[in-house]
Amino acid sequence: MNWDDLLVEAFSNRIRVRILRLLSSAKGGMNISKIARTLNISYSSAERNLEALKSAEILEEVRLGRVRLYRLSERREVRVILRCLVPHELEGLREDS
Repeated sequence: MNWDDLLVEAFSNRIRVRILRLLSSAKGGMNISKIARTLNISYSSAERNLEALKSAEILEEVRLGRVRLYRLSERREVRVILRCLVPHELEGLREDS
């Protein structure tokens, strides 16, 4: 996926931005139910937007049995984009982290 597609996919709607902000402060990731409850959105909306962010390789999914945890990708280019566009939530991130 190229840079333009990555940016459009990540920041094309408000729910995705809210998810990214939430996950930027969640150590170890969060499951869909907790994300939906915290953001006061439906499970299906959370799932659909998480899948879009995962497809864009902005999020990673970790499976622990039946539970799926989502966390920000460790890819350098994703961290650079997120630090530029959501800086106050990601102050502690370094480019090489």
